[in-house]
Amino acid sequence: MAEIIRSFIAIELPPALIDRIDSYQKELKPFTRHVRWVKPAALHVTLKFLGEREKPLIDRVQQNLQTVSGAFRPFALTVNQFGAFPGKRNPRVFWLGIKSEPLELLPDLFHFLENNLQGLGFAKETRRFSPHLTLARVKQPERFDDLWTFVQSHPFEPFRFNVREIVLMQSFLKPQGAVYKAIEKFAL
Repeated sequence: MAEIIRSFIAIELPPALIDRIDSYQKELKPFTRHVRWVKPAALHVTLKFLGEREKPLIDRVQQNLQTVSGAFRPFALTVNQFGAFPGKRNPRVFWLGIKSEPLELLPDLFHFLENNLQGLGFAKETRRFSPHLTLARVKQPERFDDLWTFVQSHPFEPFRFNVREIVLMQSFLKPQGAVYKAIEKFAL
């Protein structure tokens, strides 16, 4: 039986941004009780979750991702704007928004991957592409009025960085949370 690999395609974050997010999370934590915060070192921009698949299929994904290098050039991302899914009233996830420069490049990369991987049997995402960094997950409903007041007066300072590669990552589920390891990096 073939080895099973849990994986996804992502953009890694620069260390300076990880440090900035770590500091911001520390400022926000006192305003929450039943929230599980994502470790900043585990943050990344997910482009496509591949799930648990047999290694030969992941090998084919690796070959397929070589086409990204010729199809895309490096671009900039700006991380800003604290928000929540599905919204402020009953949040389940807290996030930081992401925009690409030029604006269409990140959505174009997402759709390119979706179309290419569909040929390998991966279903296209049914939800609208909404690039973000998940900061925390709400475990139990509570009122977050103080959090929103704080965020309004202390917004996340925008952080811009250049994307020069995407990464095929392996995910290992551990009791203390998921651990990620790069399988291969693909230059743009």
